[in-house]
Amino acid sequence: MPGTKGFRYVYSQSQITKILEKIKTTGRPEKLTFPYIRDTWLLKNAQYSDVLVILKDMEFIDNSGTPISLYAEYQNPPLAKQALAKGIRNAYPELFKAYPNAQELPKEQLEGYFRQQTGKAGSVLDKMLSTFRTLCDNANFAGVGIAKAEPPKKLEGKEEHRVRVEPRIQLTIEIHIAADTPDDKIKKIFENMKTYLLPNE
Repeated sequence: MPGTKGFRYVYSQSQITKILEKIKTTGRPEKLTFPYIRDTWLLKNAQYSDVLVILKDMEFIDNSGTPISLYAEYQNPPLAKQALAKGIRNAYPELFKAYPNAQELPKEQLEGYFRQQTGKAGSVLDKMLSTFRTLCDNANFAGVGIAKAEPPKKLEGKEEHRVRVEPRIQLTIEIHIAADTPDDKIKKIFENMKTYLLPNE
């Protein structure tokens, strides 16, 4: 299979679309292998086996060729395009790590990424790019790969304490008492302050 995970390519993009169409419109095989593709789907070109490797990267099938959950999801028409988008993210993990919306990048930027990562040029680079874009053209990325905010976690062994904060008002009061004021009146003044200004103390 040409390329490594994240940089796969096929020689003809129609091979991708034909395999995807067969997955959607036929039953689910016990194992999707090249002999199955050749004998049941009558797609005899040995290069179709390159698409199988991409399907493994996408986690549509396991290493033995057995279809797994994303394959089944792709066979459900309302979910098919988003299932394919999930698979593409699986197959191109580093690309989507660098560019979360890689499917929207212009051709020149994608080409630069593939060239920088692989050192390839010419027809090989063109095939890497067209393989990725062909997959994306058949997918719907809306709502796929968006991280959800997680609630803050409690620390193990720690109790949660809530602190209640109440508003406070600070007043400065000046009292002018004449030197000849009787003691009982002075005492009354301070008793009234306690009663009316500090009711909760």
